[in-house]
Amino acid sequence: MTQTALRATADIKPTLTDEEVLDFCKTGLLTLEGVIPDTTNRWVFDYLDEEGADPHQLVRDERFIDEVLLHPAVAGVVRSLLGAGFQLPEWMANHRLVGPEAARYWHIDAGSDFERACNLLQVFYIPQSNSIEMGPTLFLPGSHLVPIAREDIERFGNLTGQVATTAPAGSVFVTAYSIWHRQPDKVDQSTRNLLKWVYWRTVPPARDWLARPDFDFRGADYSFNSSYFCGGHRKWQSVPRIAEMFYWLCGKSDEFHTVGGSGWPYSSSDPGKWSQQRQ
Repeated sequence: MTQTALRATADIKPTLTDEEVLDFCKTGLLTLEGVIPDTTNRWVFDYLDEEGADPHQLVRDERFIDEVLLHPAVAGVVRSLLGAGFQLPEWMANHRLVGPEAARYWHIDAGSDFERACNLLQVFYIPQSNSIEMGPTLFLPGSHLVPIAREDIERFGNLTGQVATTAPAGSVFVTAYSIWHRQPDKVDQSTRNLLKWVYWRTVPPARDWLARPDFDFRGADYSFNSSYFCGGHRKWQSVPRIAEMFYWLCGKSDEFHTVGGSGWPYSSSDPGKWSQQRQ
């Protein structure tokens, strides 16, 4: 990345609060609906519609950098999660579908390790609106912290809590790299573009987003209740992983300690329910 780009990302202001960062730790997904303006969406779509268009060239396009990669709403989220001076993408892909396409299986991208850290973010951008008929990408919130072999999730179909990227043009989806995702059936004749890239961290984690002095670390709710992972042992296993990821992002890994049983972080939300679920 050029020194100019490094200076540009160093000047970005964070936009997330403690609660919003904790929510990202729970879901691995943050949706920004329609944040990229229509004028940008139109020229990006037209560019991708040209014969021989190379989406990779967009990472070097100053207009795309200014209007998409460093758009304040997008860059503010990235700055909150990756810190100052984050690295802009070195590559870009376009999952382009023209006409009907059969569904593809759930998968995780190469290099996924499900660690309780956040050193990179995978981002998706749609320059056109997405309807359910257009085969919008499906994400499974909470799956980014669940270790699994790629071949073990390929057999799954629809899963409780899956989220479709049905959204207006200009929407951006910021995800943890290891989140499970797939393409459902595309049944219409339209063209669907889905640009995809990665931002990287360049500095140690620190709680330098819109932090609140009175945020209660010990009393915060680290449970996640609205996905495939919300039932029984799956929910029980997710709680310490979420808490550990949040502490890591805060630069407080050395302060993260659990005592086991139904103690913290389970006890921060409802001490009784965790001991009952483990029986």
